[in-house]
Amino acid sequence: MSATATKTPPPSSAAGAALSTTRPRTRKLPIVRWVSIVILLIALVLLLAGRWLTPYDPTAQDLTSVFAGPTWQHWLGTDDLGRDILSRMIAGGQATIAASLFAVLVALVLGLPVGIAAGYFGGWVDTVLMRIVDTLLAFPAIVLAIGVTASMGIGLVNAMLAVGIVLAPAIARLARAQTLSVKELTYVEAARSFGAKGFRGLILPHIVPNMIQPVIVQTSVIFGHAMLAEASLSFLQLGVQAPGSSWGAVLSRAYSFMSQAPLAILVPGIAIALMVFAANIMADEAQEWLDPKRRK
Repeated sequence: MSATATKTPPPSSAAGAALSTTRPRTRKLPIVRWVSIVILLIALVLLLAGRWLTPYDPTAQDLTSVFAGPTWQHWLGTDDLGRDILSRMIAGGQATIAASLFAVLVALVLGLPVGIAAGYFGGWVDTVLMRIVDTLLAFPAIVLAIGVTASMGIGLVNAMLAVGIVLAPAIARLARAQTLSVKELTYVEAARSFGAKGFRGLILPHIVPNMIQPVIVQTSVIFGHAMLAEASLSFLQLGVQAPGSSWGAVLSRAYSFMSQAPLAILVPGIAIALMVFAANIMADEAQEWLDPKRRK
């Protein structure tokens, strides 16, 4: 009898359907990412050169053109004292962005070492530090910020220092959780077995680079929170003081004359919303770029 040649059967229709329905992971629309980048680039320009880009003096008053609508001379109109709203928004953007970055820096300086120390040393150090953090978290954030600002004195610097103190517990808790996870990994134990210890020998070269990724992402998120806090404190007249300008101050001033000049209250509100939106989108992008499991 002749041997029958064996043939490989074609894949079943079910398997083919399964293969055909497999799709690569979808990403956000590129337009969202690029819009966020453009917004952050504009914010960078305002931060570096805001005072030199204003078409008018942001504090100059012109009582003959109070509540003027948008014109070629005043693109966004004027406020109740005849001041150019566009100039105040540009100058105020510089103050708001700088103050928000300052609050984020304060949160990192306070929260990151506390979280790393609590996670690395454990025991009574962890207990004491985390109870302090829990105490700060027990207060509503804006109420705590108002209390700290009132105790230190009214002003933008003190207000954002208070915001940084309020935001620090979130950084501390995240840093502690990451440190607890990283310090038990094999490469840390191997480094410890070779004599590595302390801040320079173990924490800085081995633990910090491998626990910092979520903290970087969280930094972008709390930047948006800092902007909202600045707007809230300046709205309550605890932040920048007259005749200074910030987006929160412009919003606070416009609120009293909302019926006469509705555009004056819409512009700072939209600016704050766009900045928070861009910061949150960039936080997600940073997480995807830093995480090799999500990166293609």
